[in-house]
Amino acid sequence: MASRKEAATTVEDIAGDIQALHDDLAQLSRQVTTLLTASSDEAIGKVKERMRRMRDNIDETVAEAGERGREALSDVSGNIGEALEESLQEHPLTAVALALGLGFLFGTMLRR
Repeated sequence: MASRKEAATTVEDIAGDIQALHDDLAQLSRQVTTLLTASSDEAIGKVKERMRRMRDNIDETVAEAGERGREALSDVSGNIGEALEESLQEHPLTAVALALGLGFLFGTMLRR
């Protein structure tokens, strides 16, 4: 299982990818403005090609970010499960007392 540090690194990678995507979109916006002022057929063709490439890059980045997000979530949930299991093994009486207390609390709340 990956550690919390690896999960945090994955989240940082996703944030970096999103920032790179933001920068790419800003650059595209500047390029589109520049090319549209020329208003020639060649310029429009270049804009269309650049937009197609940007769309392809965005699709790829979003897919990668989604995969990294799923991996990070899986790592975090695995870490929580491991910590819970370890806590139950080390402190079984505390776990039973906690379960009884929570059951009592929820039962009391549901009666109202």
